[in-house]
Amino acid sequence: NDTFWTASEETAMNTGQTMLVLGAFTMLSIFALNTNRMMVGSVEFGLEMEATLNAASIGQSMLDEILSKSFDENATQEKIYQATEATPENLFGTDASDEVITGIDSLYQSKSKYDDVDDYHLYRRVVRDSRLGLFYVIDSVKYVEETTPDRSSATQTFYKVITVAVMNQSLPKQVNTDQVIPVILRDISIYRRYF
Repeated sequence: NDTFWTASEETAMNTGQTMLVLGAFTMLSIFALNTNRMMVGSVEFGLEMEATLNAASIGQSMLDEILSKSFDENATQEKIYQATEATPENLFGTDASDEVITGIDSLYQSKSKYDDVDDYHLYRRVVRDSRLGLFYVIDSVKYVEETTPDRSSATQTFYKVITVAVMNQSLPKQVNTDQVIPVILRDISIYRRYF
């Protein structure tokens, strides 16, 4: 008999090769899934970083706009000699009907309508980005202590802290939730007393 392999040995050999091929496909599938998962994670991380940079830029632009305004409505035309002459915190917001902006501002009306820092208290703006969608901005203003500017003041001072919060759907989210972590920027407006 010239045949070196018998039929049962050929079947055994085919079964072994089939098992090797199945094992290779399994490993290839696992590798492909892990690679895909990493790529999706990288894209998501990239969007989060881009959104964070855009939000920081939008927030800084908002701070720059606010800080370019007068410290207080009472200091736009005259000097303030005592902190008590400044606007009380419960009156922060727009000063007159011509300053009122209804709804969320998308036209940047605050640049021309607002003349002092506390006009921006609770001001809301939406900024459109062609790639990442809408960025929502909200501002708040409050008095802080002059000696410890990280502490709120119950009365008027010559220091106002401005907080700008920026939110976007692509910003990083809190662990195990879909709640976006806003980008928050702060700065202090100080009334310079040169009298």
